[in-house]
Amino acid sequence: MARSTRFAGWVALQLCVPAALYLAVGLYNGRTSGLTYLGPNYLFMALPLLLVSVLAIFPQARHPALLWVLSLLNGLLIAFQLWVLLAVPGHESGLAWLFYVPLWGITLLASAIIWFIAKRKGAGKPVGT
Repeated sequence: MARSTRFAGWVALQLCVPAALYLAVGLYNGRTSGLTYLGPNYLFMALPLLLVSVLAIFPQARHPALLWVLSLLNGLLIAFQLWVLLAVPGHESGLAWLFYVPLWGITLLASAIIWFIAKRKGAGKPVGT
């Protein structure tokens, strides 16, 4: 799967989630079109996804775990957006988005540590086990 076009399709689908979420929240808030600020907001919301998806360029880095990390980051984005919508007052929602950066940073760091430990653990095993 890692070398197929299906893998690239799944990565592309994961990258569409922030745009779809932004447009859906705009409709929820009563905006008919959120296309005016879609570009900058997409880049802010999808930055961790874009960083991880760059790894898909390199064939040796393509692994199903990459899709799991993208799914984890999308889940974090959706949960954070729900928190902003339901728990943060409207006039402070812009400020609340500053907490998103450390959250995805911690998530990326934890994913990298887990990936490194798994690769080190797998490197000591004989072939075929």
